[in-house]
Amino acid sequence: MNASDLATHIGRFERVDVDVAARARSRAGRAFIMRGARLQITGDDAVPSFIACVPGEVDPAMPFLGVDEAGAPLYVHLLDNESPLDDATRLSDLRMELGRYTPAMREAIVTALALARWSRSARYCGACGRDLVWEIGGRTKRCTRETDAHRHFPRTDPATIVLVHDGDRALLGRQATWPPELYSTLAGFVEAGESAEGAVAREVFEEVGVRVDDIRYSSSEAWPFPRSLMLGYTARATTYDIRVGDELEDARWFSRAELREKQSQMTARMPHFDTIARRLMAAWIAGL
Repeated sequence: MNASDLATHIGRFERVDVDVAARARSRAGRAFIMRGARLQITGDDAVPSFIACVPGEVDPAMPFLGVDEAGAPLYVHLLDNESPLDDATRLSDLRMELGRYTPAMREAIVTALALARWSRSARYCGACGRDLVWEIGGRTKRCTRETDAHRHFPRTDPATIVLVHDGDRALLGRQATWPPELYSTLAGFVEAGESAEGAVAREVFEEVGVRVDDIRYSSSEAWPFPRSLMLGYTARATTYDIRVGDELEDARWFSRAELREKQSQMTARMPHFDTIARRLMAAWIAGL
């Protein structure tokens, strides 16, 4: 069953507790179709494809996401990348197409991707080696040990992303694998025993050789590629000479006018490429 056979709109997405989840599972629902790390979609508007889920026939290996505005359950149907597609469907690069969707749909899709990727890797208990199965609430797994079963929570790795500026210019970098002329804010993972602000200062210095202070939190974004929580910051440079490290191909300073032109070019090329990096740049351009 494809998207044309099921209602595709999600006006509200809600994570629910165990009792609500148990009641929701007794109702008919639907499941996103994930192939590896990609969402199966239909048509030029990237409408997610769904399959129908009949109560009592839901595969216990399917992650349970929550409920929609009608209280109907939402799941994830996991397929291999090699599974054939029909002529009406294609696979979405969610990094580029998340911006197409409403906030509720986007949250549901991001949750689907995060749980699907974790479910594929978390198959066995790291403490006892037994198989892992989903618990009824859909947010945790437990091992099949008969007594004192171990619970496992989906892993989220904190990462920082920062717009570095000197007041009049912004410092952006690019990786060699990115599309031509694409520059973006600097990012990196928070290491063990490190604060997010400490990670900002360390990563900026490691990637471009610039020291920063006045590190200010802006906002966050779930980014399940593969399982990050992006913590957005701005920071003021205290040194200005750039020394590109191993992770970047290039880095340079941009004036507001130059960055505004870059943003306009990228919006024309990739209109649905909506990320925290783009929002950090837009806020700086606007002087916010």
